[in-house]
Amino acid sequence: MFSLSHLLSFACLLISLAESAFIPAFQGTPATSSNPPDLNRTTTDTSNIVSTAQQVDRKSGASSDAPPDQPATNTTITAINGDLVNQTILTTTSSRHGLYEISRQNNNYEQFFGGTGTGPNDRDASIEGTVYLTYTVFSNATYDVDDCLDYCDSVAGCVFANLYYKFENLLLDLVFSQGSNLKCAVYADVHSAVEKTNFGGQQLYPAPAPLNYIQQSKPAASQGYDKVFGPTGGANNAPGYMGFAFLNQYDVAACATLCDTRGADPVGGACQYFNI
Repeated sequence: MFSLSHLLSFACLLISLAESAFIPAFQGTPATSSNPPDLNRTTTDTSNIVSTAQQVDRKSGASSDAPPDQPATNTTITAINGDLVNQTILTTTSSRHGLYEISRQNNNYEQFFGGTGTGPNDRDASIEGTVYLTYTVFSNATYDVDDCLDYCDSVAGCVFANLYYKFENLLLDLVFSQGSNLKCAVYADVHSAVEKTNFGGQQLYPAPAPLNYIQQSKPAASQGYDKVFGPTGGANNAPGYMGFAFLNQYDVAACATLCDTRGADPVGGACQYFNI
């Protein structure tokens, strides 16, 4: 996979049909056309993709004032062919659920890092990373990793969960009906301990109350298209390249929608294949 996608965003490459070219979607069968296009200078524009990735930063996490159990964030386009944009892609929830693997068992998850403890002086930080989806809270009575992983399974696209306590938060303590400080934040991208950058430190109760802090933070195919291969260790560099877009999360249906709605290229080729 494209390494910068884990730091910044996801690129969706669009490929058109071409005569006598081995299009990946055809699994080795040469594409044919009555009017063969000229594929000169149509290979992947890697330099433009890398340059755009350095301008797009979509890191986020569960904010201090957002209530739990909100719908997962919509997929948005953040860049098209190097131009920064902010457009929402309309894809149905039902179509997205069909794009991901069958519900995982909790023992299929891997712990990437541990927490620092729950002693009175222990302090930790929560993840601020790409493709934050939403969060929920669980009872303070138990640090229930299994419930957090079950919640991840229930959110379309979730592949990573971060479970942590957030103390001295007026909204969690007294306003939100759940009355819990144990937050389970879920993401559609995998993160590491170096992305534990939210240490709290906000004055959420009126002064002179202490600042808030975090403890024990640890992680707990679209219609009309066929999956050809993947995941792989790199992106495509193939003839028939039409352009690219950046999405704010890994959403195969959104990438398929971009391919479906893209106009013809200068030689009349239509989008038949995408690489996310």
